[in-house]
Amino acid sequence: MPKVHSYAPAWLCRPSPGANLFASNPDKISTDEALKPGKASALSGAVKTIAKRGSEVFVVIDNEIRWSNLARLKDQWQQQARQKKTNTHAEETPSPSYRVLAVPVYGLIKQIIPSPNGAFLAIVTEHTVHIAVLPDSSHLASADKSQIRLKTYQLGPTTHVIPEAPVVSAIWHPLGLHSNLGGCLVTITADAAVRVWELDRNNHWSFDQPTLAVDLKKLVDGTSSDQDFAPSGFGKNKGFSADVFDMEVASACFAGNGSEKEDAWAPMTLWVAMKPGDLYALCPLLPSKWQAPSATIPALSSAIIPKLAALEEAPEDVEEELIASRQQYEWLREIDEQEAAYHPSDSDLIPGADVFSRPANPSAIPRLQGPFRFDTGDQLDDLDLCDILVIASKLDVEDLMVGEDEELGVEAGDQDKLSATIVCLTSGNGRVHICLELDGVEGQWLPKAKKNAFRTPLSEPADLVLVESLDTIKTTGAESVVWPTFTKDVHSRYSFFVTTASNVVHFSLTSWVQRLEAELQAEDTSGSGFRLQVLCSGDVAQREKILQASDSDAIALNEHLAASLVFYDFDLGYMLLTYHPSNPYAAVMDGPEDAFSASLELRTYDYKPSSDASSALAPHRAPYQVPAILYAKSPLETFVEKHVPHRQRHTLKEHVRLSPATLDLVTTAHRVLSAHTNALERAASDLFRRCERLQGEMKDQLKQLADVAERIQGVTSEIGEDGTRKYGSRNGDVLDKRLQAAKAKQDEITRRYDALRKKLLNSGGRPLSEKEKAWISEVNTLNDSIGEKAPSANEADQQLTQRLVTVKDLAHELVAEAKTISAKALSPEPGSPASPGGAQPKVPQRLQRAKVADAMRMVERESAVIDAITSRLERLHTSL
Repeated sequence: MPKVHSYAPAWLCRPSPGANLFASNPDKISTDEALKPGKASALSGAVKTIAKRGSEVFVVIDNEIRWSNLARLKDQWQQQARQKKTNTHAEETPSPSYRVLAVPVYGLIKQIIPSPNGAFLAIVTEHTVHIAVLPDSSHLASADKSQIRLKTYQLGPTTHVIPEAPVVSAIWHPLGLHSNLGGCLVTITADAAVRVWELDRNNHWSFDQPTLAVDLKKLVDGTSSDQDFAPSGFGKNKGFSADVFDMEVASACFAGNGSEKEDAWAPMTLWVAMKPGDLYALCPLLPSKWQAPSATIPALSSAIIPKLAALEEAPEDVEEELIASRQQYEWLREIDEQEAAYHPSDSDLIPGADVFSRPANPSAIPRLQGPFRFDTGDQLDDLDLCDILVIASKLDVEDLMVGEDEELGVEAGDQDKLSATIVCLTSGNGRVHICLELDGVEGQWLPKAKKNAFRTPLSEPADLVLVESLDTIKTTGAESVVWPTFTKDVHSRYSFFVTTASNVVHFSLTSWVQRLEAELQAEDTSGSGFRLQVLCSGDVAQREKILQASDSDAIALNEHLAASLVFYDFDLGYMLLTYHPSNPYAAVMDGPEDAFSASLELRTYDYKPSSDASSALAPHRAPYQVPAILYAKSPLETFVEKHVPHRQRHTLKEHVRLSPATLDLVTTAHRVLSAHTNALERAASDLFRRCERLQGEMKDQLKQLADVAERIQGVTSEIGEDGTRKYGSRNGDVLDKRLQAAKAKQDEITRRYDALRKKLLNSGGRPLSEKEKAWISEVNTLNDSIGEKAPSANEADQQLTQRLVTVKDLAHELVAEAKTISAKALSPEPGSPASPGGAQPKVPQRLQRAKVADAMRMVERESAVIDAITSRLERLHTSL
């Protein structure tokens, strides 16, 4: 779990220039509109108004897109701090900390998503999608800080329009061809319409019409691949259906990101979450030109071909599975027949990837798999889902390397990967659901149409294993809308952040995944069901609150935190960044390597004072940030231009006359001024409450210091014979002895812990040997003979006595026989086989010694058994 090292750094807080990046323009602050109570009620999707490209950040403030480089902001702030120390009288020359990227977008921007290679920026409003061409970072970081107007294309001018359904998600395809001239974007609307756009700047028609469009409401009831699954056109009557509510899309995501170490089907599988709670999977969803990582085609071949061969030899009750396997084989064969187009000089492709065309057979549109459902135990049917995150299963390396001479080594980072798919969901009440999909999602297609044949829809429900449902940190009661969003962690694929309206919480599944995978891959399956049940019923995810927004911002502005960004840079460190309007929130955390070094320091018992006092103790809360209303201009300065009609402005210079116009003017000024003063009062009252709380905390700290001082005095003093305490009576030698004794005890506990840990690690997951299994069966037999299965204690005693007598007789016979054999071996008689002149062949002396040693070991083993039985009989007689 990451530990917060510090909160918002100084170079992002006022009065540093970096704070201007998130500050609203004082001239644009409208308090009378910002304080409307129903402003946040229009929130119907994720707030992803902040994005990154390396150390660069794009943020939406006042519906304008701003760009800045956080590393440069930090360097500039450090240079200014050094200049202030060296020359106190130096005049500051403030430089703009950001640049405005002008785009012709007139709606409220809800999401900005940069392409994987950083060449494009998808700008999503409620009903429109724009694709902006991003300049190079060197061009944006030039000395000229004027506004830059970006080249922008509107995506689907006749598709994404106001009368149609709003846009829910826009995702760059992980297997699309992304370059400086084009890319592949997938858009999903609320009415369950999925469109694949293959963008090309040289072909403007690619921005007008998608290359593939699927209406999931039609596809879920589809029976043949020859049907028309395209969404209804603009202005057409769609009629009424129950799917309008049951299949209202909340969010969507791809299962993978195109890595070579994940399941081959994952990056081409689109998961769609519906608001009522159903999940659907669309696999494979590919553009007409797509790139395949180096391990994708071999992994698909090793999975499809053996499965098809096994199903063809199986009985006829697996006809549907056989048809699906044949479709996968035809799809894969068409890919194998293509000549892969290699692009070794194109750095935008995945390293080692091949470019293929999308197979036309069986169909370009896959079958809709699902719905996937899970039982939460609640009485409510609708879960009100908000966001979805899918963590793909790992690549099956053993099946891929069958028949190969060299084995593929497993890296250290692959040990925390799970051979099952994890599906994480968030709901509107702030809950996070963690589910397991164990069967795996593979490519499936609808069959071809047959004449005079009636078929029912093939969509079958599937169950997900609900592992755990967790609540995020409790939010304030003033929040009317919560839309939790996921943010992937940069250190582990099984860790993520959840951003709610006023806080950010970190969830980690790494330790649970390691234990679960070790159990799934164990060769000895005895008792695995019980252990899996214990693993899934215990604590699965570790959670920790990272950020908490100011209560004054949540109440006064009634806004939602933007989806968090996670940076891991040499200059910025491991930092989480989000913002409320005009207030950035950041947390600098300790990475895994910092936690490892800290654990090593704890193992050493020599205390060394740290040079950095702030790193010794974790901060209790984020530092106070001045509300934006205190920096806003008075609304009376612009009152005349905004609220007084032009024909009435001359009356302001005349004597006041009692008239309806004057009354209207006074009431309007009072309404504007009262809203502004109300915001000022809230900000001032919040500061007053913080000061009072600070006084109380300082009193508590002083009380704790006094308690510690008394304890120190008690340690360094002793009570005399007369009952009075003598301070300073104990010298340093006595205290050193106590400290050395405590250290020695701690060392002993550490050594015992390490020994037990090594023993458990060496014994865990190892299959039992034949000797151990035989010993276990013998113990079970002995337990049955003296346990509940015996009719009575006397009969059990007689059975054990008979066995003891038999074993003793056998032992005496074996000892006598061994002595006779050894005597004959030492002094052979004339004519015997061992004598030199005997007629029989001579037995080698080494073999004789080996036989004697075997006999002696047998005797010792039997003696040990006899002793054990004897002691057990004695204990049995004692208990009786």
